[in-house]
Amino acid sequence: MTVPRPSANTTAQARGTLLGAALGDALGARFEGEDVVGGPSLVAHDRAAEPLRYTDDTAQTIVLARHLVQRRDRAPVDEDALATDLARAWQAEPWRGYGAGSRQVLELVAAGVPWPEATRACFGGHGSYGNGAAMRVAALALIATSLTHAAQLADRTAKVTHAHQHGREGAELQACAVFLALHSDPVRPLDRDHYLDELSRALPSTSWHGRIDQIRAMPPTASPSYAASLLGNDATAIRSVPMALHSFLRYPDHPAEAIRYAIRAGGDTDTIASMAGALAGARTGIHGLPVTWLERLENADRIRALADRLAPRIPRTR
Repeated sequence: MTVPRPSANTTAQARGTLLGAALGDALGARFEGEDVVGGPSLVAHDRAAEPLRYTDDTAQTIVLARHLVQRRDRAPVDEDALATDLARAWQAEPWRGYGAGSRQVLELVAAGVPWPEATRACFGGHGSYGNGAAMRVAALALIATSLTHAAQLADRTAKVTHAHQHGREGAELQACAVFLALHSDPVRPLDRDHYLDELSRALPSTSWHGRIDQIRAMPPTASPSYAASLLGNDATAIRSVPMALHSFLRYPDHPAEAIRYAIRAGGDTDTIASMAGALAGARTGIHGLPVTWLERLENADRIRALADRLAPRIPRTR
């Protein structure tokens, strides 16, 4: 099979998507769990010289991106293989900050328990409704051919760790949101209402329609803390994906500002900022990301190389 040569534009977008996600994660990790993140402390962290270390958010994003690269000539997702890959990544680096629910599922998978059983073993048999599946799906948008395809791929990758409907639908929403950002025209101002309309049509769940409507009704000058009070900022999918979307829509053409806004909202800062960074980076490409941040990012070259291998698969839908 002859792999098409990626254009400079698709390469920049692929890099922006994955590196934007990693930067949001690494910058937000310092403030995870804080109720309020003040401007001075965030500015100091922005300007610090130490490396930016990422968490399980980026570790799992890398696993999924590598999975897609390795399956280029086959069906894009093999659920059994992906579950094993995620479990091995946890075993290799358990200190990355995995949540208790994720650790429980991945430990069972690593022990040989089939993932459909492992995902039902926590939260009273209902499965996780956290944002762990949503935080890793950015790479799916690079190979999806439509919003429907993005949602389908997200559901397939989410269910290997998240049996709960909210956990899976949060991943679907984030994948569709990245897809729309990736295929928006960066020369034109982003049509916020049209963007949200497209997301509503992509997800049939009325629960998520209500969350999208809350984003739509948010005052344009809403502070991060006020937005978090309405949309949420914790580790559940339904109370974190909307906050990431809102952060992106506040600053669609300025990834650094979208990431900062997400962090200032407090709570699950690494994951929310990671999702916001993926969205803004997909729209602007790597050129919208601060060079000083990229120079500090752990394994930036490895992430960039994965993005370059996925870039040829970005469909030309514009």
